[in-house]
Amino acid sequence: MRSRIVWGSVDHWRKGPREHSFNYPIFTFAFDVDELPSLAVAPRLLAYEKRAIFSVRSADYLQGEGSLREKVERVLVSHGHREPPARITLITSPRYFGYVFNPVSFFACFDAHDQVVGLITQVNNTFGETHVYPLVCSPQAMPVAWNFSKDFFVSPFFNMEGTYEVVLESEGDHLSIRVDLHKDGERVFAACLRGDGVPLSRRQVVATLRKFPITSLLTMPRIHGQAMKLFFKARATVYPRPEPTSSYTIRSRQNIIHKARLGLLSILRKARGSTR
Repeated sequence: MRSRIVWGSVDHWRKGPREHSFNYPIFTFAFDVDELPSLAVAPRLLAYEKRAIFSVRSADYLQGEGSLREKVERVLVSHGHREPPARITLITSPRYFGYVFNPVSFFACFDAHDQVVGLITQVNNTFGETHVYPLVCSPQAMPVAWNFSKDFFVSPFFNMEGTYEVVLESEGDHLSIRVDLHKDGERVFAACLRGDGVPLSRRQVVATLRKFPITSLLTMPRIHGQAMKLFFKARATVYPRPEPTSSYTIRSRQNIIHKARLGLLSILRKARGSTR
C-alpha cells in the first residue's frame, strides 16, 4: 500500500504589522487515489464514500462528477498535460465523524518515472468558499516550485495583492510542502506542512486517534483564536472580502457565512475600540 499517515506539524509566520508566528502538531493523510476504492484498513475506522470515523468523499474535492482521478486528469488536460499521471497522492484531512474543514488540500501528481507533473492545490476559506490553483509543470524531480498571483481571498488580514510561491519539497516517507506570499519583492507570509509518513494500516489509524483525538475539530477554533491575536494584539488591518471573480472559485456558501462574519467583525471592531 502506497497510502500513508503523516505525523508532523504546521508552521505559520507573518511579518506585520507585528511579527506573528505559531506551530501546531498535526496529522494528515497522503492517499494514493487509486487505492481509495479498495481501502481495507478497517471499515468503521476509515472508508471511502461511506460513513466511518474517518471518511473520504469525492464531493469534497475539485469540481464536477467522477472519481478523484478523473477530476484530477480533467484539470491536467485543461492545462496542457494530456498524459494521465501514473500516480496521484491526495494530501488532506478526511472527514472526522462527518465533519471536515481543510484550509488546504493537495493532489501531487507524478509520471511513470516518479517525476512531478503537477500539484493541484485546493484552498478553503472560512467564508464558505473553495478555490483551486491548477499548478502544472513539465516532469521534474523534487523540489518543484510554482509562482503565481493570488486570486483568492483567504484571510481578512491580507488583501488580494501579492504572489505565491508553493514548493513541493518532498513526498512519501517524508512530506514537506512550503507556501510563501510575497508583496513588492518581500516575503510577508510563510506556511510549511512537514512530517514523517508511515504506511496506512489499522494499527496506525488507531495510534493516530489516540495521539490526536480532537485535532480534526480544532482547525477552525485555532484559526479564529489566531485571528483574535492578530486583531487585538497585532492591530492587523481587516480587509473587506471582495466578490469572487475567478472561474476557479468553485463553491460558495457566502450569503449565510459572509453575513455572520460581517456581524462578528463589527462586534470585534467595537470591542477593540473600547480597549483603546
